[in-house]
Amino acid sequence: MFTSKTVAEGSFPAEEDISVRFLASNGSAAYVGQTAYPLFGQSETVLPYKTFVSEMGKFAIGDQEHWCTACGKTDGVCAQFTASSADAGAGSGSNDGKAGGSGNAISLPVAGVIGALVTLAVVLGVQALVLLAGGLRVVSKKRLGAGGVGETREAKV
Repeated sequence: MFTSKTVAEGSFPAEEDISVRFLASNGSAAYVGQTAYPLFGQSETVLPYKTFVSEMGKFAIGDQEHWCTACGKTDGVCAQFTASSADAGAGSGSNDGKAGGSGNAISLPVAGVIGALVTLAVVLGVQALVLLAGGLRVVSKKRLGAGGVGETREAKV
């Protein structure tokens, strides 16, 4: 935020005299100064403060309830908003830890366990196919040692 108007010491400029500009520099390169970038898809790099506030208001999270809804938190300070939205009726968009939108959906932890078991089954299936297709066998070390298969012996000369 900046202003091009002269402001008396101890006072603040009028809202219409304030402008906003976004400046950035590449932190990994040698310092070459800051570059001004346009905000909100506009072509101008300097915006009046009122325009900036209006554009930010379109997607800003203005209170605790909207923050809890956006992040999906349901405990701690967000518990009061989860309870009030559940009391408001179905379809309120509260996150109750269920996957999907129906009341019969499985919980997210159960869905995670199912996904892990399916992944394990697929990995074991692929390993079995490789063993069968490659003609490989799985044998115990006792059997391997007793049968002499794979042993190396030293011949005395």
